[in-house]
Amino acid sequence: MGSRRDVAFLALLIVLVLLIAVLTGRRVEATADDPRPSTFVAGPAGARALRDVLTELKVPTRRRMQPFLDADSLAGPLVLLSPMLTPSSGELHALAEWVRRGGTVIYAARLDDETADSLGLRVTSLARDTLRTTTRRYHGATATAEANRLTEGVGTVDGFRTGFLRSSRAFDGTATVLASARRTPVVVDYRLGKGRVIAWSDALPLVNGRLKRSRAAILFARTAVDAGDRRALWFDEYHHGFKTGGSVIGGTTRFLLREPAGHAALQVAAALLGLVLLFGRRFGKPLPPPPARRRSPLEHVEALAGAYLQAGARDTARRLLLAGMARRLGRRVPHTAAAEGEMLQRLAAHPTAGQAARELEAEWKKGRSADLVALARDVDRYIDEVSRT
Repeated sequence: MGSRRDVAFLALLIVLVLLIAVLTGRRVEATADDPRPSTFVAGPAGARALRDVLTELKVPTRRRMQPFLDADSLAGPLVLLSPMLTPSSGELHALAEWVRRGGTVIYAARLDDETADSLGLRVTSLARDTLRTTTRRYHGATATAEANRLTEGVGTVDGFRTGFLRSSRAFDGTATVLASARRTPVVVDYRLGKGRVIAWSDALPLVNGRLKRSRAAILFARTAVDAGDRRALWFDEYHHGFKTGGSVIGGTTRFLLREPAGHAALQVAAALLGLVLLFGRRFGKPLPPPPARRRSPLEHVEALAGAYLQAGARDTARRLLLAGMARRLGRRVPHTAAAEGEMLQRLAAHPTAGQAARELEAEWKKGRSADLVALARDVDRYIDEVSRT
């Protein structure tokens, strides 16, 4: 099954199974009344509009659908918009350490989120009448922007239901308050170790249903650009319930074993595999492969001689031939033309010397006009003659 047709059938089989898995695989769907402030949610409580605004402003954004621990390393700036699923204690520790080492996080808090405490913040309600919050929805207070380069022209931002207590650890240092409501900070910018935190006390001004009239988009975009320094903003979606499906192999395996469409895909794959096996079957015995053609030693010699001639290295070839012969005879290798001639003369004058020694000396005396192939043949003949005596 090594033909191109077989390979094409196998490729078609793999593509078909993967296509069915992609088209029929289950996805997390967001409904219109979804309360999660996620960039996947287009409903009033979602944050897709915020991401669209950043896209129009040419601010690159990406989505993170992995936990903060036992996954890919954190990349930033990281945006956490009131995570609906509270990160584990291990994740919170990893997040805080990442910020202290130089990471940047843009965080929107809520009352019951432990992330705020890990970042040195304490959240309090801005509602003056607690009974009021149980009878009807509190729409939040209006915050006034403080004088700062990032708040220029912002004025006010509506929709803050919560604020930050000034007794929070984050205010022990040089925290900058960007906006306040009823003298309570609602947007702050501060350092945590070597890193930076830009914290919003509430995500309500940033959601789709409020973003246009809350005037929060300008302030968020400015702080995001200032924090990002042209890097992509990573919106945390894992803690809103959106998770990656794992590897392609793992996702495809789950689809094939658990989904009805996956069972159908397996049947189609089995049928196509049967066709591949049928079309690839041979009728009769295969022809035996032709025997390998080997070069004779003389062909190798001629090829090397031709290469030396084309390279203008005739003298080098003659010197290498005699050096090799000297080593095989156990003699000192001659390094000059005079030493080479003296060695050949002694070999030819030896009482046991035969015809091969005299022909080798005669061929070598031809100098640059000597035939390299004949010279190599004479060397081999002389070595054989010596070994027989």
